[in-house]
Amino acid sequence: MKIRFGLVLSLALGIGAAGCAAGGASSGGGGASPAGLAGGTTLAPGERPRQDQDTRNAQRLLDQAGKMEDKDAAKQFYQQALDAAHAAIAADSTNPLPRLQAGEAAIGVGDYLEANKQLTMAEQLRPLYQLQTASIREKAWIALYSQAAPLVNQGKYQEAVPIFEQANEIYRERPEVMIVLGQIYGQLHEHDKALANLDSALLIINDSTKTESMDSATVADWKQQAETIPITRAQVLADAGRYDEAITAFRDLAREHPNEISIKRNLASLLVQTGKNDEAVQVYTELLTHPELTSQDLYQIGVGFYQMSDYKDAVKGFSGAANKTPKDRDALEMWARSLQIDSVYDQVPPVAERWIAVDPNNQNAYLIMAQAVNQMGDGQKAQELVNQIEALPVTVDNVNITRSPVGGAQVNGVMTNKKLAEGAQVTITFTFYDDSGIPVGTASQSVTLGAKDQPTNFSVDFQSSSTVGGYGYQVQTP
Repeated sequence: MKIRFGLVLSLALGIGAAGCAAGGASSGGGGASPAGLAGGTTLAPGERPRQDQDTRNAQRLLDQAGKMEDKDAAKQFYQQALDAAHAAIAADSTNPLPRLQAGEAAIGVGDYLEANKQLTMAEQLRPLYQLQTASIREKAWIALYSQAAPLVNQGKYQEAVPIFEQANEIYRERPEVMIVLGQIYGQLHEHDKALANLDSALLIINDSTKTESMDSATVADWKQQAETIPITRAQVLADAGRYDEAITAFRDLAREHPNEISIKRNLASLLVQTGKNDEAVQVYTELLTHPELTSQDLYQIGVGFYQMSDYKDAVKGFSGAANKTPKDRDALEMWARSLQIDSVYDQVPPVAERWIAVDPNNQNAYLIMAQAVNQMGDGQKAQELVNQIEALPVTVDNVNITRSPVGGAQVNGVMTNKKLAEGAQVTITFTFYDDSGIPVGTASQSVTLGAKDQPTNFSVDFQSSSTVGGYGYQVQTP
């Protein structure tokens, strides 16, 4: 089974209200027999609903609003109904009926805080009303979910949060919002909120008294969404620095999903961070035999071995990544560095040449190659490489890329002036490649140089629907 990772990027808007209790505010009768909710909870009748001119007017306006197709026109009727309900509340604050009406009307005008306040008061005055308020609350929950979902789809997570929180506040009998909030809060590094929402979602999904009132399709969807919760929890725990808990979570996940590469990668990385190198080596070694490793998988495996000073196995990861994605600048750099540290000097030059081809202004690439050929006894070649370093008008360092899973990338780095006048304009043009090494596009950035030996930060955004494998650049000087 393949489980899904990361933040939900696309949310369906067609959520149904399956399982809602029937009825609305119009049912204001005063039957005295106790009734119950799913799970055997008995509800007391509470205060008897009482009609007056304001409650009758509020109900008439609610009925009219409910029949209208024009939302703006309906909103005017809902506002009038809310005013009438407020008048009835002012006349008799213990009457539960106008509270119920005010809750429904407030939803109609989009005032969900007021809706929750009035519905809560109606339920306190007359617990029996919970049979009706469940459907009213769920209707509000669906409206809020549908309002926030497009923001998530557009990546506007922080704008979506307060809307989802309102949905959670007004109705807590469905897990979908909690799951998304758990993921968003995880992305925002608000770990306690993330874990609280994820745990609340699991309580609902695993509660038979709640699922038995929902249709089978909805319950099946809940179960599918629940598959993402353990990996999200584990990632949140790791991000929060709760490493022992995170390792335990990832170990459990690895046993349940032995073929999931990402789980084992996360587990091994945490083991390295906590000094559990023997177990980390075992996990990474197993991973290297997996037939479906991507270049990024191999690169991360190489990083793990490199952090443990196991440079021979680091070479396996980095070389595998660079051979799968021949223009992967980062893999080429780390491959060359690992060979150099491991004293495999004769293998450094061809790798360093590939590195220089995509990173021509990085003095470290020339220096590592120069040290290797010097160790091999070729002093002349070493001097030529040193001369090339000294001839560079600018150097480029600390280059790093952030790839978007849906296409494009951002590259950041530092350019240092070596030989040009202060204030000179230099253009750096990045070429981006797919995994096979075929160009998918370019992006350029003009950099204004500082004084000699002064570094200047740069950032290049590449907007594309194509996913990025490798990358390289060329510098154009005046």
